[in-house]
Order: sequence, then structure tokens, then C-alpha cells
Amino acid sequence: MLRVFTNNKGKTFGRHLTKTARFFQALVFPYLCLNCRILLNPGTAGPYTGQACFCKQCLARGLPLFEPPFCTRCGHMFDAGENHLCETCLKRLPRIRRVRAALAYQGLVRDILPLFKYQARLSLTRFFEPLMFDAFSRFFENKEIHRILPIPLHTRKLRQRGFNQSFLLVRGFAKTYCKIHGTKPLWKVDTTSLKRVRYTSPQTGFDIAVRRKNLKNAFQVTDTAAIKDRNILLVDDVYTTGATCAEAARVLLAAGANRVDVLVLARA
Repeated sequence: MLRVFTNNKGKTFGRHLTKTARFFQALVFPYLCLNCRILLNPGTAGPYTGQACFCKQCLARGLPLFEPPFCTRCGHMFDAGENHLCETCLKRLPRIRRVRAALAYQGLVRDILPLFKYQARLSLTRFFEPLMFDAFSRFFENKEIHRILPIPLHTRKLRQRGFNQSFLLVRGFAKTYCKIHGTKPLWKVDTTSLKRVRYTSPQTGFDIAVRRKNLKNAFQVTDTAAIKDRNILLVDDVYTTGATCAEAARVLLAAGANRVDVLVLARA
């Protein structure tokens, strides 16, 4: 006789089935530290937690969250005190309304971000994306944002790299929002309204003045109707001097955007 599992018995059976599947998955595809690649024992940790993704030695370097105190405008982090405007923003308010992040660019984060961005360690996406969505939920309300724009890559660089890391960080946002709230979000992830039209040299090692010059007129709005009078959230992997996001914000505001905020994976 076929036995149908329902209610609590069905849930118990489902849990056992999930554990069994994870066991065989671990045999065929062993859990490896996403940084140093040594074998892990996943134990009872959730699939996207630090303990399940990194070994103890790597975790000892620290995975610091982006937390107060920080500059209310550019997100520069302070050692102590309350949130307030930093000295730079007091002298000249940036075009960007707010910069917020999931992580601080410290400890282990400094190691794993280059692996993700330059060495195509795309398995790190499964760890980063929930952190990004959590930061988005903490710092931005659903009704505040109309369009989420990952910083675009030039077509030449996209062909070389094979992926846009900024898009990977938010590609599942709408699905996650629907799963949590049971309804579609008011915002949209938009990968077409902002285009990178000029190939630029890597920014590493340049000071802020050279970075700004390097990025001048690098972006172009391709759909003014999608941008005009909208609140835009730019997404990037790391925010250091802010030159890339500042130039993108300048172009978006010139096209009629109401305001531009920034969410990044890590704030330096």
C-alpha cells in the first residue's frame, strides 16, 4: 500500500530526505573553503553561513559587517561615536545621497573579493548575495527605490571577464523578495538603462584625481524614460574612492534621476 506522508510526518520525512541529499552531495562534491579550498565539514551550519563556506583559519581573519558608526552620506566608517557627516562630505556634499554596504573591506574580505572579481570564483556568489539582500533590506525601503542598476562593464571587459560581478550580487533580489514577502517588489533590477561606452584602464593604484579623469564620460543613459524622476540604486562590488559610482551618478542625475543611492558589497 502506498503511504502518503502529510503534516508533521511529511515535514519530518522531508527533513530526512534533505539531510540524505546533502550527505551524498558532500560525497560527490565535497565542501571546500571558498578561499583556500581545503576540505570542510559542513556540520549543521546553514548553507550560506561563514562557517559553512570558510575554514576556521580563514574565518579567523575576520568577516566584518558594515555597521555604525559611519558617515551618513558616503558611508566612511568611524572607529567610535555616532553616525555623522565626515569631514570630506562636510566640505562638499557628494552627488550620491547615501552609500551603504554589506561588509567592511577588511580581514578576509580583502582576500575573497579579488578571487570573486578577477579569478571567477563565482561560487562566492552564494555567500555574497544573501549578505547584499540583507544590507538592502536594512538600509533601503521597498518604496524608496524604483530601479536597481548594477554598474555596467564595457563590452570589451565583459567579454574578457565573462560576467558582471555587480549583476551577480543582485540577480536574485526579486526572487528573494517574493519568497520573503509573498509579493512582487516595487523596484526592478535594470541592466540596460545605463551603459558603459568608454573602455577605461583598471583603477587600482590611481589617486582620486586620476580616477575621475579616467572615468570621465565613461557612462551613458540609454533609456531616459526609465531614469527620469526615478530613485536609482547603483550596485557595485567595492567602494574605495567612489569615483566610478560618482561618475555614474552624475550621468544619471543629468538624465533626470530624482536621486542616486549606492549599495556595495564592501566599503573600504
